[in-house]
Amino acid sequence: MPSTTPDLSSEDPSKEKTHSRQRWVPFLLLVTGVCLLWLVVFPQIATIPQVKADIDFLEEKQIDPTAMFYSDLETIEDTVQEVTDFHKEHPNALW
Repeated sequence: MPSTTPDLSSEDPSKEKTHSRQRWVPFLLLVTGVCLLWLVVFPQIATIPQVKADIDFLEEKQIDPTAMFYSDLETIEDTVQEVTDFHKEHPNALW
């Protein structure tokens, strides 16, 4: 009865190297894409006048945009008050 498992010892070593390289290609393409975004695209976006104005505003107010929550925004206070008032007037609404 012939064996059904492939004999790995008979494989060509150059095929193994090619297969190994093929596995690295998508990873290297991904790393290259991320580097292009980070080093070329994002700096170009930061030079757009409207974006630059937003960045300058955040820096001037010493606001860390990575730590911003909706509760940190000035305009949210009005919205929170409106929701609170609505729930006082209509306690069974939306539940």
